[in-house]
Amino acid sequence: MKGMESGEPPSRAGAEGGSAMSSEPEEQVTQVTDASVHAAAGAEGAPEGAAGAAASGSEAADVDQVPGALAEARERADAGDVAGAIEAYRGYILNASDTAHARVELARLYESKNEWQLALEQYEAAREELDLLEATLGAASSLAALGKFEAAERELRRAARSHPSNAQVFATTGTIAFRRGQYDEAAEALKRAIDLEPDNGYSYFYRGEALNQLGRVDEALEMLERATQMLPNLGRAWYVMGILFDKKGRPQEAAAMYRKAREVAAA
Repeated sequence: MKGMESGEPPSRAGAEGGSAMSSEPEEQVTQVTDASVHAAAGAEGAPEGAAGAAASGSEAADVDQVPGALAEARERADAGDVAGAIEAYRGYILNASDTAHARVELARLYESKNEWQLALEQYEAAREELDLLEATLGAASSLAALGKFEAAERELRRAARSHPSNAQVFATTGTIAFRRGQYDEAAEALKRAIDLEPDNGYSYFYRGEALNQLGRVDEALEMLERATQMLPNLGRAWYVMGILFDKKGRPQEAAAMYRKAREVAAA
């Protein structure tokens, strides 16, 4: 949602089948929107007050330098310098007049640090300028991560009214339903997302997780195999495939999946 997403790892679906592996790889999956989001999950956060200091230090910057400031923010984000990118985005927003898209990018960086309230504030500020679908879906994901599910559902209904055939609306709806334990609803919404956008690996991943919870093992395996083809570094997908092979009584294949999950987690 990058693309949607919770501050917790996906639920430990079917963990009773995972005895061949002593511990699950620590991983968070927070987005279902496209993978080009300028976020680096797990990077160190900015020192307290650093972003504000950078913004105040750039108050006198010439307006002609603003596009350069935005380019710097994006370059820092692409390089994995989340703290530096946040500072640069805040400095840009302080001086620019059109900031909606930059605020969405900044919100995604806050998401990568699990700072959901700060992300929500940026999504809401972005919508004060432009009625952006990505800001509405981001707000819904942030609200869900904060446990405000009714508010998140209101945002999703708003998005569905204006974009009734948009894949990301269904993907975000499905992942939020998954986090609420509404696995039938999640599987159905994510199926629509896949039909509309068949190259989003996160939709396959979350649908596989939901199907696993529903006991639909063969369908879940199919979804997760597709997810790992598109997202080979998504360790959680390999791990859940191990659980599913365990459920099918195929311990050698399960062990291979657990091993792959550990390799990805260690990389």
